[in-house]
Amino acid sequence: MLNKGLRSEEDQRINSILQKLITLVFVPENGSEFEAELNKIGMSLDDLSDFDTQTLNQHLLQFHFDWKHMEQFADALVVWSERDGYSNLRQKAKALYQFIQTESKSFSFEIMDKLSRL
Repeated sequence: MLNKGLRSEEDQRINSILQKLITLVFVPENGSEFEAELNKIGMSLDDLSDFDTQTLNQHLLQFHFDWKHMEQFADALVVWSERDGYSNLRQKAKALYQFIQTESKSFSFEIMDKLSRL
């Protein structure tokens, strides 16, 4: 478990990566930048496509993603899934939302709404 100071630094690092990923999902020609940001959390677009949902969940936990960060990552997957060749990311986002809902042990109407839209 990370101490408070390291956790704060880790949160800032993850927030920075997620903000960049979220920005990039709306710009189709920036696939290489998107991949570079994914590399910062130990994966590539191929990994993202190849990971099963369990592996993706565990990978994000390994990189110290909290529930909020996981939800933001799932949001980015939903947007990215609308591109050609990445439709399988929609199911991964759905599984990630379900994982958050189950494992966080707190109910979120917002996540339930996102699940119902998928």
